[in-house]
Amino acid sequence: MVDTLNRTHLFEWHKSHGDVVPFAGWEMPVRYSDIREEHMAVREAVGVFDTTHMSRFRISGHDAVDFLQTLTTNNVRKLKPNGGHYSTCLNERGGTKDDLMLYRVGDDEFIWVTNAANGPKIWAHIQEHAARFDVKVEDKSREIVMIAVQGPKALALLSKLAGEDVSALPRFTCNPLTLAGEDCFLCRTGYTGEDGGEILLLDTPYDPTGIKKAVRFWEAILEQGAEFGVKPCGLGARDSTRLEAGFVLYGHELDEDTSPIEARIPYAVKFKVEPHYIGYDVVRRHKKEGVKKTRIGLVMIDRGVPRPDYPIILGGEKIGVVTSGGMSPLLKKGIALGYVPPNTVDVGDIVEVDIRGRHRKAEVTEWPFYDTSRYGATRSSE
Repeated sequence: MVDTLNRTHLFEWHKSHGDVVPFAGWEMPVRYSDIREEHMAVREAVGVFDTTHMSRFRISGHDAVDFLQTLTTNNVRKLKPNGGHYSTCLNERGGTKDDLMLYRVGDDEFIWVTNAANGPKIWAHIQEHAARFDVKVEDKSREIVMIAVQGPKALALLSKLAGEDVSALPRFTCNPLTLAGEDCFLCRTGYTGEDGGEILLLDTPYDPTGIKKAVRFWEAILEQGAEFGVKPCGLGARDSTRLEAGFVLYGHELDEDTSPIEARIPYAVKFKVEPHYIGYDVVRRHKKEGVKKTRIGLVMIDRGVPRPDYPIILGGEKIGVVTSGGMSPLLKKGIALGYVPPNTVDVGDIVEVDIRGRHRKAEVTEWPFYDTSRYGATRSSE
């Protein structure tokens, strides 16, 4: 028996305009036109993604801060109202249960956004630990539509939708706004390396009324964004843009056996926090004493496209493995993320990737893989 796949509010629109595929228990669009075109729209204009398949949990109550600090690794107490930050949730071994965005939408109210595939696992984890605290936890995943608007022209489009200039809103904030006539939170975050935001469209139940509202809102973004070169984007461009940015993907760079220190996302982990979160002692030891594996970036020198699980070779011996790989539309070369033992290679070193039995040369690099003076949220304003 095949399990029934979930569908977002925009499923019928996606099905009629693009190619829909199974993904993490959902039927999601992989592309609408050409993945490279959608990728370049994000890098040069603006792209729009349906991210409603991700899970959204509301945590509120007197003990909300202490509760969240026991489960997440960033400093929750320093998160001001209308602020947001990237964090991780760990197991007792310091392995990563998931990475997440946490938004503080009130003094004692938060929204936790987690990966689609991990939604049920994290929801069970939250419920298991909530009983010890004065908190209320609610799964709002089917009541809030989530849409990402990303690219150098994203803020211009969002300003048009808001009827006011939103460019002054700082990154990593979550701001209540009216967009296209609807109540939303505009979260100044994203997963492409570009500027823009992620919209939480509120009060959108998964029923005919909510679906109609979501489609109307989605189409308003596309109509209002025509002058900015907007394109709807699928999972293909979402993955290629995040890979170019050097961002981790759960199930590839992160899993239950990999700590955020090994993944080289130290900005998600803080140690001057009370109470200590689950896994605190392990990741603190990783920070002080070192790790057994570390994440690196690779740009192919020889022709070939690296893919997950391909061996990384040095001196004829396997030293690691590719976790994410693909062709960079900007570089027109294969790029990859992977793990090797620490102090094995340095930036600029040449290794090889075993691509179906053929050893292809690659250079060890840092990320993002693009020229940050021309692309990404910190690009030059000239």
